[in-house]
Amino acid sequence: MTRNSLLKEYVGEIERLKADLLAAREKNGIYVSEETWNQLNNESELKETELLEARKQVEIVENQMRNVRDEYDQSIALLKRREEELHKTTTTLHTTEQILRECEAELKRITVAYEQEVIVRQAHQETEITLNSVAMGLKDVATQGLRDLEGLFEKLGGIPICFLSPTNN
Repeated sequence: MTRNSLLKEYVGEIERLKADLLAAREKNGIYVSEETWNQLNNESELKETELLEARKQVEIVENQMRNVRDEYDQSIALLKRREEELHKTTTTLHTTEQILRECEAELKRITVAYEQEVIVRQAHQETEITLNSVAMGLKDVATQGLRDLEGLFEKLGGIPICFLSPTNN
């Protein structure tokens, strides 16, 4: 505040006090001037109005706080439910991951066994092809041997087979 405004305020206060003093001297007991009385009444009414407004504001703020508290409680309840759901989902995820790891290990084991079986089957197939070609060769040799024996028997004509046996040589 400036110096002039303070001086004006003090002068006004002094004038009010002088008026109160004059009113008190003229009457018996404690009296205030009508102007001061009106000012006090106005101030009292103003303060009463301000008090009512403040109470309304407090009531409004309390209602807002109650609403916010209710929303907070609802949010906390929702958060707890979500945390429980998250915990259940996490547990399910860990279980599923464990099952997946077991399935992957089983798949690897089966894949290795399959690859080994493929190799063994290929080896058997190659062996069968080789055996088949050897068998075909033996069949051809046996067939040729039978032809040769037939030709020999034809040349020998009347010789009994018992003389041809190796035990008689």
